[in-house]
Amino acid sequence: MNQLLSIDPPVLESESIILRPLQQENARYLFSISYPEVWTYMLGEIKSETEMEKHVSKKIQLRNQMKALPFVVVLKETNEIIGTTSIYQINPNQKSCEIGATWYASSFLGTFVNSECKYLLLKFCFEELKMIRVQFKTDERNVRSQKAIERLGAIKEGILRKERILENGYIRNAVIYSITDDDWRKVKQVIIEKKHENNIVKECT
Repeated sequence: MNQLLSIDPPVLESESIILRPLQQENARYLFSISYPEVWTYMLGEIKSETEMEKHVSKKIQLRNQMKALPFVVVLKETNEIIGTTSIYQINPNQKSCEIGATWYASSFLGTFVNSECKYLLLKFCFEELKMIRVQFKTDERNVRSQKAIERLGAIKEGILRKERILENGYIRNAVIYSITDDDWRKVKQVIIEKKHENNIVKECT
């Protein structure tokens, strides 16, 4: 695993989506496609391009420390950046990590994009990094995120009460989900079947 993390960051690709390593020059465009609702349940709000540049810089620093793999989400058809996501809390000794810090341009909410991205990330975590546990953590108030995680087949493990104080002072509860290596085969099949269903719908519309 350490060898995979120490070489050039991976590019993950499907028929519709490319996950490219986050670069500093992506900050301006990411800020341009963000909107206030993006930050409602995030740890803090990004209100300026300068703040986004600092945010991106911190993520790249974590990658350099082999603690995270941040990506931009690219729509393959147009080569446009439509969001960002990350693998972080990477623990090679415990073979565990977390997927999160995910958001998309508003026009791609509720589309195939999230399941496609999660499929690429989970496949990389379990089949390349050989993880035994991948965790998801979301604000208890963020019902949209919880439903999206549940659609992947992740198991809800419980609620961490007063898990974190957000930058705005709000003390949040966090909902914890996980997928283990024992679950992955079934979860993978479910996601593939949903992708197939989505493709049929797109062909008929």
